[in-house]
Amino acid sequence: MRPMYPNRSETYEAFLAIEEGAYKERIQYIEENFFMLRQLEAEEYFDMMVLYGEALFEAGEYARQAKLADHIVEMSIERNILKHRDQDVYFETLFKKAASLHNLDKIDQAVHILKELVKINPDHESTKLFLINCIIRQKKPTVRPYRNISLLLLLSSAFVIAAELIFVRRFWPSWTAIVEIVRNGLFISGVILLIAGEVMVRYRAVEDVYSFSRETKRKKEGQEA
Repeated sequence: MRPMYPNRSETYEAFLAIEEGAYKERIQYIEENFFMLRQLEAEEYFDMMVLYGEALFEAGEYARQAKLADHIVEMSIERNILKHRDQDVYFETLFKKAASLHNLDKIDQAVHILKELVKINPDHESTKLFLINCIIRQKKPTVRPYRNISLLLLLSSAFVIAAELIFVRRFWPSWTAIVEIVRNGLFISGVILLIAGEVMVRYRAVEDVYSFSRETKRKKEGQEA
């Protein structure tokens, strides 16, 4: 890792000496030296917090990363830090926080953050795709009635097939063609309804996100004009 600041402290040097992919070791080091961190220069402390947040995320410590993200964002605003290690630290930190909240099943909170990020950069495709995914999960309950009715139709189809084999073909063979039409209709209707529910949710999510993105972009361009 390249030196970022001259006259680096021993605490900072030791942290940077840990391999980049050794996330658990980085987390352990921060926790063991927590009380020494406040003695660091502001730049060193900020850099370590950003890398600590990255380590927490990669190690699956999502709740802790989401909490730390607020601290990192607050520092970046207070110190007017726009770029850190060639990245938009504000945007990237919030994006990871949204991912952490998503992994914690806090979908509403993740959607809120992602919408704010779309407002910042309406052209950021990864954010829009992630927002679509979150909205699909958010709207899953709306699909449940379709699934329930679809399951009922499919079970009815299975029941009709059983009745056809046991009773109709044996005692009322003349009704076989009509019963076949009924059970095929029930089965096809169940499948179509199930697919329609899933497609509808996905279509609405995509349409909502890209409409929101277009409207946000139009407003930003209007403000800049």
